[in-house]
Amino acid sequence: MADINQVVLSGRLTSDPQLHYINRNNEKVAVCNFSIASKDTHGRTSFISIIVWRQYGEAAANYLESGQDVTIVGKLYSRKDPKSSRTFIEVHASEIKYGNKPGVNHE
Repeated sequence: MADINQVVLSGRLTSDPQLHYINRNNEKVAVCNFSIASKDTHGRTSFISIIVWRQYGEAAANYLESGQDVTIVGKLYSRKDPKSSRTFIEVHASEIKYGNKPGVNHE
């Protein structure tokens, strides 16, 4: 049986997205980082790091804002920080559904 690595999350952005560029294989690649706050059925809030790559990351950085509702589809990745030896789990988004911006109420 093949492994499955796909997650679907919804929540609100905790701050405005941060866009930066890295060099990868002699190419300048856009990377957009943000986190969302997502509540479970018991009211507990989890803060989840999201990464969006390339042109999709540039679009997300230009459109999303703090407090906005989003639904994210992506894959879980782990990385180890060499300085602290801590392991971080992040979602690399392949799809973002943009929800209401803060202060906008669509009924």
